[in-house]
Amino acid sequence: MCRDTPEQGPTTGAFNLVGADGGWIFNEGPPSDIQVVDGVRPLVLDPPPYRRGWPAGCFFPGMHGDLVLERVPYARESAGWLTTVAPAKS
Repeated sequence: MCRDTPEQGPTTGAFNLVGADGGWIFNEGPPSDIQVVDGVRPLVLDPPPYRRGWPAGCFFPGMHGDLVLERVPYARESAGWLTTVAPAKS
């Protein structure tokens, strides 16, 4: 919806963003809200703690959003990252 739809429409959150310290990362926050660990800003996608929604859409028509999955981490690599993050704080 945020790629090329000129109007806004309702959406529902599918996950909760959590930083390495277990604190919530809010969607409207800047990247600096995400703690740096080993030179990167890791995000944990947790199940949403409650149902929430908001209007979503393309707020900047001249800027097209995109997401590219560069690779899927190996199981061993993922397990290593999980040792560096704390459980989510509620």
